[in-house]
Amino acid sequence: MTMMKKIFGILIIVFAISLQTMAQVDYSFGYIKKKRDFKNVPTIGIKGGITLYSMHFSDANYNDLPGKYLLKPGYGIFVEYDVNIKNTPGFTIGAELMAVNRGYTKEFVLRPGSADIQEIDKLDAKYIDLRIPFGYRFYSDQTVNPYIFAAPYVGFCYGGAISKEFPNGESTDQTVDISQSDAVINPLDAGVILGAGIRFNIKFDVFSLVLKLDGSYNFGLMNTYSKTDGVPADLYAYTFTDDSRNNRGFEFMLSLGLPLKFNFLHDACHGW
Repeated sequence: MTMMKKIFGILIIVFAISLQTMAQVDYSFGYIKKKRDFKNVPTIGIKGGITLYSMHFSDANYNDLPGKYLLKPGYGIFVEYDVNIKNTPGFTIGAELMAVNRGYTKEFVLRPGSADIQEIDKLDAKYIDLRIPFGYRFYSDQTVNPYIFAAPYVGFCYGGAISKEFPNGESTDQTVDISQSDAVINPLDAGVILGAGIRFNIKFDVFSLVLKLDGSYNFGLMNTYSKTDGVPADLYAYTFTDDSRNNRGFEFMLSLGLPLKFNFLHDACHGW
């Protein structure tokens, strides 16, 4: 757990540095320069919604078993900054710190002889993600802007549980806490999130707000199985495997942001 705490601390520090950097510099194509005006300013905010996660297994037989998505809430904070690429508006870069649950549920029937045994395998892992979204906003008008984005991410698993259940009581249910060394799960995950949405620019006299609705797909690139052994013999369901297991899922989010620009001359949204 000491190593997990260190990784979590590093994610917090990196996100804080991202906030500071975006507030002080203007990103341009090929170079970075000091920001001296307030035409392009960072937008900070909160976001939340629902997530639907499953996993892809290299074991084709297990991967093809029927299952359900893991339905959970997701939430976090973000900062977004406009990027000038050859004086072309619409490009953005950001940083997000998100809390999400990833995992899967598999339901199947074992047939040891003549008796049927119903089994449910479930993984519910809690993650803190650091995401760096790159986006493009289409300027259809000043109020409503469709947008697309791609966000590489690194996720840190800090808790949750792996369980094996027998609903009809044919065997004893088993559960392993992910925070314990018994759980065979990689504490790190990485991948890319691809999505699209729509942005609403809400103008007031001295400030403005941003409301965003988007949907995205999470494509995990790291094997979420751990590379260590050491699981007790009675927890046979969680022994080390040479197979791979990758996160897959959908996210549907609502974001509310505040551009850090205040203009008491009734021009709060100038530059959008």
